[in-house]
Amino acid sequence: MIFDPKWVLLRLIFFIDEDRTKYVSVGFYSARDYEPFVEFGSLLKNAYTILILDDRQVNKMAECLPRICESMCGNEQYGCKESDFRLNMTGSYRIAPLYLDKQYIGLRFGELQYLSKIFHVVQNQLKVFTLFLPDVLDYVTVSLISVNYVEKAPNAS
Repeated sequence: MIFDPKWVLLRLIFFIDEDRTKYVSVGFYSARDYEPFVEFGSLLKNAYTILILDDRQVNKMAECLPRICESMCGNEQYGCKESDFRLNMTGSYRIAPLYLDKQYIGLRFGELQYLSKIFHVVQNQLKVFTLFLPDVLDYVTVSLISVNYVEKAPNAS
């Protein structure tokens, strides 16, 4: 069985706008050895943008979200950076582009406020997914070499 490299195992998703065109999710990524990551996604004008953040970038974003919301209220400039991740707020547009390398998703003030309120849940889920990685890897290994349906162990997470 060949897996799609964009396939995600056990995804937890939060929509961050009313139109459900932007989301943040936590999941195990098959193309990245089933490591857990946080994904931001956006669908605008029939084009998908997907940004996948590692734990360092997620922690930096958690640190920046409250400050960027404050700066939007006061029309101040503020930005933060972690490797190829950037979150900037400039001017009075009340939109902060979330960059990963050269791709970005524009986050509006209300979306940033919502993210600021729920981001501790996203961080916690990433930590929990990281703790369960050994169980997931065991299950995936058995599943990939099996020709029959594999039932998970009763005590598995």
